[in-house]
Amino acid sequence: MARLLKLAVFFGLLLAIGYGINKFVPQQHLPWRALNPDAPLGMATKTQLLRLSLSPSKTCMNMASQISTLQSRPADPHRPNKTCGWDIARHVSQSMSIKLAPDEVDMQCPLSIASHLWMREINQIAIDEFGSPVTTIIHFGTYACRRQVGNGSGQWSEHAFANAWDIAGFELGNGRIITVKSGWNGETDERRFLRRSRKIACKVFNVTLSPDYNTAHADHFHVDMGPVKSCR
Repeated sequence: MARLLKLAVFFGLLLAIGYGINKFVPQQHLPWRALNPDAPLGMATKTQLLRLSLSPSKTCMNMASQISTLQSRPADPHRPNKTCGWDIARHVSQSMSIKLAPDEVDMQCPLSIASHLWMREINQIAIDEFGSPVTTIIHFGTYACRRQVGNGSGQWSEHAFANAWDIAGFELGNGRIITVKSGWNGETDERRFLRRSRKIACKVFNVTLSPDYNTAHADHFHVDMGPVKSCR
């Protein structure tokens, strides 16, 4: 009887601790909670994004459609061959007040939400560093039916599935343009902004590659939500 009582007390304490954690610890720090795209980044944000990417597509698509500051819509299916393309994706035109140039992009849904979170964070970094927000992301695109370049692997790129995005630079509200190519080793504030932006990217995307990775990435950040993990 005494042993049963001790077990009951023990499990009661576990339940009480679990209830307290769920109630008082912010959602973004709890890996078993669903992603809240409006919450700040937390210790569990990347894990929550992974869970979202493994969930049924409708879960992510419903979430994306409900983010008021993310201008996106379902993309038309695109299957040019047996390997490349997508069946379900988002056509993204803008996040908050940040536009995309030279054009809008198609992204796998988890990538679109991760990109939205990242743009929100780097916008604040730009305000901190330059006193001006980001107005435009200058990019090289998301989709390209090709294999990986620069590493000799010969494997299919995440670009082949619209699951990767190459970012070349940023235009600020004051008209200043910061490019990865010239800014990575450029002015001190540009160097700091780009490295802080990479650090944030590593917190949301599965893969983030910068000029530190290889010469193929000397002029852009590559980010993707593929199955491997890398921050370089």
